[in-house]
Amino acid sequence: MSEKTQEQYIIFSIRDKKYALPSKNISEVTALEKIFPLPLVPGYIRGIINRYSVPYALVDISALLINETSDAQKVIILKQEIDNLALLIDDVIDIADLSPEMFIKTEDSEKTYKEATSELSNMVDSFFEWNDDTVFCFDTEDLISRVKQDFDQF
Repeated sequence: MSEKTQEQYIIFSIRDKKYALPSKNISEVTALEKIFPLPLVPGYIRGIINRYSVPYALVDISALLINETSDAQKVIILKQEIDNLALLIDDVIDIADLSPEMFIKTEDSEKTYKEATSELSNMVDSFFEWNDDTVFCFDTEDLISRVKQDFDQF
């Protein structure tokens, strides 16, 4: 296993479950500051936050996945070239160097579907075991696509 095949992932928590995103998609992790509310948006969009004069739509992942608003105070800012989205999280757990063979595709596993809701399984493409926990990997494109689709319905 060579280091070149490994990729860094940020492992974070939302309501006692662990999730991951490739660090290449993340601009920064920061404390939640002022939220500017937006009318006529999906309920999981908490509003807009301002990072260095750039607006980002703040997605409450907890509200998106299980319909429960989070009181989390940390935010993952996606890189602007990906989209102007920020994700509300409870905490960053770790930064891990992972190789492709560590991931189990969701369609190959019964376990993921038992542990995850149907909403989650649409935005998670794989998972892996980390420190005796299952970590679900968000598919960034599917997550963004879901948010855009929901916006179009409003």
